[in-house]
Amino acid sequence: MKGWSMFGFNKLFVSFLAAFLLWGSSSQSFAGYRDDRLVVWVNLDESPSRELINKIVKDFVESGRVDAECGVSWHEWGSVLYMKKRPPGITDELIGKVFIEKDRKSLQYLNRFLKSFRDADREIDEGLDGVIVYSKKNGPKMMNFVTGRKKIKTFEMRPGDASPSARDIEDAFCVLLPPVTRAP
Repeated sequence: MKGWSMFGFNKLFVSFLAAFLLWGSSSQSFAGYRDDRLVVWVNLDESPSRELINKIVKDFVESGRVDAECGVSWHEWGSVLYMKKRPPGITDELIGKVFIEKDRKSLQYLNRFLKSFRDADREIDEGLDGVIVYSKKNGPKMMNFVTGRKKIKTFEMRPGDASPSARDIEDAFCVLLPPVTRAP
């Protein structure tokens, strides 16, 4: 190639490589971007097994096994599961209207609430990723709603009078765990 020296080609190649590497690393690091999952847990079960189900979820999340069993970075990135201290706008009544009664206006309200949620104590200022719900109405099941979507996803569990096993609850939690929805 006339006009191209080996030095000029190498210089051009190194420049493109450096630009590509800088672009790649900057796309992974956004100032203030959180790569954790911010989820609300709601248990609509009013039977005596309510506390058992809550304990199974709490123990699973606190065990550090969510990362490996669900294939996500839960513990490492500081994800949050609002359980006992739920955001004040997320009531059992609202969740019942959304998940049991399938009320569209309530679903829209929940979506807006999740998007606009702020928690200064936990430095959350970009909303929540979604809600996971447990209910025994019409058979035990867990459901989720992911912020910005329009559908509720349901994970049916074995019907019967007995509470679902810890394995059933953990499997459903993994399947229903909302993805990170807050854009960088």
